[in-house]
Amino acid sequence: MFFRRKTDTLLAHAAEPAPERAAARHKEKLSWFEKRDRRRRRRKIFEEVLGWILVPAFVYLIYLGVKAVGGIPKELIDFGNELIGILFKGLR
Repeated sequence: MFFRRKTDTLLAHAAEPAPERAAARHKEKLSWFEKRDRRRRRRKIFEEVLGWILVPAFVYLIYLGVKAVGGIPKELIDFGNELIGILFKGLR
């Protein structure tokens, strides 16, 4: 209100070239494929960053859970060995 800019004068129009100003306002139009490619690239980067953060967090939470229980129960280790044995027998 106090520092209101004066209306455009002829001097202001002469100092600022019109074609460059118009070109700066309008960026190049991207095609549908370019827009899709940029979205896909952004999504892949986001998923990569999320993976680098979440996977160590899950591993650490599993570690804390095992520590809270007091270690892996012997029955669970036996069951895992049995499953691995069944898998290897089935592959022959």
